[in-house]
Amino acid sequence: MDTTVQPVKTKDDYADILAELGNLSRDLLLMFRLQVGQLLLDRFFGGSAHAYHDKNPGKDASFGEFARVCQAELSELGVSAPVARQCILARIAWDGLPPQIREQLRFSHVVVLAGVGEPNMRARLAIDATAQHWQVRELKDAIARAGDGQYYDTDAETPGTQPPPAKLAPAKGYQRGRLVTQLVKAGDDLLEWRQAWATVDASKLRGAQRQRVVGALAALKAHIELLEAELGAGEE
Repeated sequence: MDTTVQPVKTKDDYADILAELGNLSRDLLLMFRLQVGQLLLDRFFGGSAHAYHDKNPGKDASFGEFARVCQAELSELGVSAPVARQCILARIAWDGLPPQIREQLRFSHVVVLAGVGEPNMRARLAIDATAQHWQVRELKDAIARAGDGQYYDTDAETPGTQPPPAKLAPAKGYQRGRLVTQLVKAGDDLLEWRQAWATVDASKLRGAQRQRVVGALAALKAHIELLEAELGAGEE
């Protein structure tokens, strides 16, 4: 068993890191915090995102000690320990985001996106966050839907939360009671989508999107009218 007493770290031991942090440009807050994240990732985790996310409880002992010893200095620089960790997460997520939208995102958005492990989903969520001007709360809601498998993408040109692909028509031979139950459930599902649609600014739909919506509604209306006619004929 190693009983060697480790020397206690002082602020002097971290003077070079604090100096580097102090010399970073603050012209753009997002860029400043990304640079902070890169510096801390390099100095304490070998520049490795895997090392940062490692479940080993001792993996960030050095960083934790740095944050504790230099707490006052970090606060003066505007990067307290919680913010410093957010900076690292944002730096890790940054490279995987679509380049054309990176600078449209706020730091808080990038931090939240860092929690999405699947790169393609993270990119899709980032695109929607900028295109639909989501607040952080709305982005978190979308991420939660993605985790529940409720985030659909049926249009490659406009990723986003859209209705799932239509289900196949029921096969012949279904029992009447079962079909009635499915029809009622479909009505409930339609109500949910109607409520979700109320949160969308329809005026921002592009021409092709609007045509698709109008076509889908027309087809739906035709099916409903047909069902109503068949039910009416059955009562005569």
